[in-house]
Amino acid sequence: MITLDAVRQHAAAAPHRVAVDDGDEALTWTELADRVESVRAWLTRSLDTDEAHRAMVVAGNSVRVVVATAALASLGIPWVGVDPERDGATIGEQLAAVDPTFIVVDSSLPNLPHDFWPRWGDTAVLLDLVAFPAFDTRVTHYLAAAEGEHQPAPWVQPPFSALGFTSGTTGTPKLFIRRKRTENQRIALLRDRFGFGPGDSFLITSPLAFASGHVWAGAALALGAAVRLGPPDPEAAVEVLAEERLTGAFLVPPFLDRVLEAATTTHRDADLTALRFLLTGGRHISPRTIEQTRARLGDLLHAYYATTETGINTLADPADLAAAPYAAGRFMPGITVRALDPDTLAELPAGRVGLLAIDSAFALDAYVHRPLGTVDIAGRRHILTSDYGYLGDDGLLYITARSEPGLDVVRVEGVIKEDPAVRDVCVTSGLDGAGTGAVAVVVLRPGLAPELRQRALVRAGEVLGRYAGPARVTEVERIPYNSAGKVALLVLREEVGVRVGAA
Repeated sequence: MITLDAVRQHAAAAPHRVAVDDGDEALTWTELADRVESVRAWLTRSLDTDEAHRAMVVAGNSVRVVVATAALASLGIPWVGVDPERDGATIGEQLAAVDPTFIVVDSSLPNLPHDFWPRWGDTAVLLDLVAFPAFDTRVTHYLAAAEGEHQPAPWVQPPFSALGFTSGTTGTPKLFIRRKRTENQRIALLRDRFGFGPGDSFLITSPLAFASGHVWAGAALALGAAVRLGPPDPEAAVEVLAEERLTGAFLVPPFLDRVLEAATTTHRDADLTALRFLLTGGRHISPRTIEQTRARLGDLLHAYYATTETGINTLADPADLAAAPYAAGRFMPGITVRALDPDTLAELPAGRVGLLAIDSAFALDAYVHRPLGTVDIAGRRHILTSDYGYLGDDGLLYITARSEPGLDVVRVEGVIKEDPAVRDVCVTSGLDGAGTGAVAVVVLRPGLAPELRQRALVRAGEVLGRYAGPARVTEVERIPYNSAGKVALLVLREEVGVRVGAA
């Protein structure tokens, strides 16, 4: 997140220009500087200067979260967010993994761990975004409002470090530590490729708890652009893009599909011509999404492949996506991706599908509570992912699947989506717990005639069968995604596993 010094620089250049807006509250650069400065001063007086601090944010997107995290960043205190939509038990496990000394919390969240207040009230300073002022139960009295006037106490800036969690699609998110500033990668991308800066505005609908939220927000703010924390409703997002004339946006693929659906139906007349570029990442996209974006918005879609552990690895621009819609893009500066034999970890030639290993200048240092899988190639540390793919002769990286070495999931889903009756699809295996082959989980468009519905399901099975042999198809009303745009596989297995197993 942006620091106070950077906020002050932008405030000097454009004091009355809006810096951040969440739809309910907006702050100019001057107002943001004042509030960050107050909270920073309050923190220096509330936290023990001799302690190695770790902070957590348990809250949804808001201007107040930006203020609090900017104050933390200004003091060099590493912080990490948790997805506020997670269940209380998972949030509790994440809190225990970090063992924070300071917690920013929205006490109105319905899914806080049941023991949150007694468990953390005696060991951490708690800053409630709803109930201001904050309180520190170690001194058992309420403090003055954090955004009041405070004289800062002396503070020794620690060496830079950052905490983060993986997305946790198959279990509890894993905690890691990183000592490289990944926002520098995104700052360079926004500035050098898009000429992004003061006067621009950037829509972010992902939670600031995820790197795909707060790192993009921090990068845009660092360049002097305004950040609009967007609504989670796709129709409302189209309205915000049109009415506020936003010039850039980051949307995870499932949300992008819903935004395009709204922009081509109920909001087909919305003026989106101010938008200069659109970024998407976190999950693969289909050729249909690429074509719909081009038809509605023009050639402005850029898709990237990233992992929590390594940052952005590849980027596909509009020309790449037009020529090779299944490609994940070209290597970013400071990144090398190799396809390895999963058994021997020997490097494979171009065109051969293998386990992907990534050498990244922005890689994490280590997981906190488990070993990090790495392999040394040509004297360089490469992080082993769970993704499979290959390097094409065209210089592009192609992702085929996550944890599915024998199936090109990306292509299968894309071909199934060529049927206009299919609204969404997820191809995976092991939904019944037996690992008995691939399953296409299909969402069909509402209102289809019975014969069209049956035809779409049969075709989905035929497509999957061409790639995976014996195939099964099951229909659901929706595919569950987490806030980072990834399929929530545990939820999917709970919802459809029994049905698939009995098929």
